[in-house]
Amino acid sequence: MMKKVNWLGAQLGTCCVLAFMSANALATEASAALIGKQEWLFYKYEFSEPSHDDLVKKSQDLIKNFERVLAARGIRLTVAMVPLKIRIYSEFLPDELKLNSYVQGNYNQMLGVFSSAGVNAADLNSAFLSSPLRSGDTPLYFRLDSHWTPVGAMVGAEALKKSFESDPKSLELLATVPTVKYTYKVANRKRPSRGRDLVDQLPPNSPTFAPELVAQVNVLREKPSQTDLLGTQDAPKIGMVGSSYSRDWTGFSDAIRYVLQRDVAVAAVGADQGSWVGMEAYLKDEAFQASPPKLLIWEMPERDMKAPPDYKYREARYVMSNAEWLKRVTELVQKAPAPR
Repeated sequence: MMKKVNWLGAQLGTCCVLAFMSANALATEASAALIGKQEWLFYKYEFSEPSHDDLVKKSQDLIKNFERVLAARGIRLTVAMVPLKIRIYSEFLPDELKLNSYVQGNYNQMLGVFSSAGVNAADLNSAFLSSPLRSGDTPLYFRLDSHWTPVGAMVGAEALKKSFESDPKSLELLATVPTVKYTYKVANRKRPSRGRDLVDQLPPNSPTFAPELVAQVNVLREKPSQTDLLGTQDAPKIGMVGSSYSRDWTGFSDAIRYVLQRDVAVAAVGADQGSWVGMEAYLKDEAFQASPPKLLIWEMPERDMKAPPDYKYREARYVMSNAEWLKRVTELVQKAPAPR
């Protein structure tokens, strides 16, 4: 009998759309959302400039060093950057807002840096731009929300799978992970989506927007997970640390389980804490320290790349030294046993 998936992994933190704003900045900004054409809303902090290059380089250097630490322990890292909605649906931006060449090409530039350093990075950007589903009945991103739809989540998961298949080390490790039968079913009837975070960021007296309708997607595990005599669940050999784009409601975690046909343990952290805090918390967790995964996916919004650990425009308690972050996560990885 088919059984609905029991969600795997701890869900850490709380969801927050304001990735890069301090409390003081919030007080001075009228709106974090932009109203585009045909009732499309966008997050203004996705825009960036060449002046952000130094911040992006800090993030890239940390990830490259972290990848080496994981590799020395026998863990293969894959980076999955969620592409900017303003790029994927730029045709719906207001006429007065055009993407500069930096925003247009930054994703590919970052992929090139990772590739040169031997870091496996999935190209979700190309997958989104070229997908025939981009202009379908259900777009890849919600019109009224910064997150991807279940359709976009599946396109992202397929791009992630492709990155595993094109990376010899990932493919080698994936072959050692037990397969699990998952099925995928889309409901016939569409229902109002809960995704409306950009509506909440509009200034007072803005136009009203009817809820978007989206079909419910169910990913089902054919058999329950095996447990030992004490009732302990087998630890998945694939782990993912993600942002709010990896929350259960987006469908991304389940989409990965479906396309890989394997169990995946997921820890999703809201943007108020950020990707760096999320990764460190995951590594501290008893589950990682007892049984690390062979494959570790790090999903993060592309815009997070301009916010390294020492980024000053986040909540003060989550600002930290870049060097200290790398030192702590290195120690946590080295404390854990090698994956089995």
